Amino acid sequence: MKAATTQRTPREEQILAHAEAAPLRLRNLFTLDDWNWYVREKVEQPNLDTFATNNARLIYNSHLRLVAHPEFDRALLRASLTFRGNEHRTEGPLDTVIDGPAGTGKTFLLRAIGREYQAWVEGKEAGRIPVVHITVPHDTDGKVNWVWEIACFLGLNPPPKDDRALLDLKRLPDLTHPVTHVLARARTRMLLIDDIQRTTPDQLGPALHYFDYLRSRHGVATIFCGTGAADIVQAARVRVDNHRDADTNLRERVKTQRAKAGLPEPDPSKQEPVRSELSVTWLDPIHCHEADQKTSLKVLKGFEDNLCLHNLSEHALTQHAAYLHKRTGGYLKHLSHLICQAAVDAMREGDENITLERLTTIRVGHNDDA
Repeated sequence: MKAATTQRTPREEQILAHAEAAPLRLRNLFTLDDWNWYVREKVEQPNLDTFATNNARLIYNSHLRLVAHPEFDRALLRASLTFRGNEHRTEGPLDTVIDGPAGTGKTFLLRAIGREYQAWVEGKEAGRIPVVHITVPHDTDGKVNWVWEIACFLGLNPPPKDDRALLDLKRLPDLTHPVTHVLARARTRMLLIDDIQRTTPDQLGPALHYFDYLRSRHGVATIFCGTGAADIVQAARVRVDNHRDADTNLRERVKTQRAKAGLPEPDPSKQEPVRSELSVTWLDPIHCHEADQKTSLKVLKGFEDNLCLHNLSEHALTQHAAYLHKRTGGYLKHLSHLICQAAVDAMREGDENITLERLTTIRVGHNDDA
């Protein structure tokens, strides 16, 4: 998020408002139809006076809308600028990584980036598949399995006709050529890969060169997401691209050139380390300490504004900021579950309010002994 004294442009405000209206309820987003639904669906702020039924409010309060989060907002705006600025580069932007502890909102940020980019593309032209969203395959050995995930998204692998046909699929067919053809024809520009923590550098390595081919030949940028993703992707890069050998050769050439010029050998302790080529976005738990209490209060105020309860007390959440941070550790996923479960319980009990007593009865599995 920019400093408080800096005004956002109307376009930046539009981007963040679009993200806040994104669906949070569960749906399989690894098929083209469901992904398109996710991009085009908007969750509007409900009106208590006109909301249709209690059941509709129960469904809404169980997931709410996205709450503004400074780190999330800054990352989304930066990604939007990057991909729009590189729209006409034939080789596409460089790989990007979203990393951080589990439960901080990485997956939703990944999807929000893809959602915003596709909405922008669809506002200009139709007939494209600008974004493909996959997860790490259950078997990460071999490029074929990674390509199969993309084929599943595109609908290029028809389901088996019966159980016998399913059992015959002992080895997945290589769909690299049809997948590449469709991505090129549909002018895909963004490949989202979630759950990178479920693979290793050795397993990811064979697929990286295919992703590189998609970028250099068809302008498809890859965004990797998962806890530890930065280390996994960087290690895979070093192994498959011979970065260590290239660095060693560079140092030897510099040493030779300095010797010819009569200069002393460089001091190894003063040499710059080899820097990662990856652009990494880090999402951390929400801050709540002496130096920064505003972030936590802003997030809790966002939840208060989004709740749809008839008798919600003023400052129902913000007055318990310290307690809520202690209960959840600032992890957005656990905080969301705690508040949403309390809201649903308040509706079922009929008092339609969230109190400290109610919050203490909800179990979310993170520091519940606080």
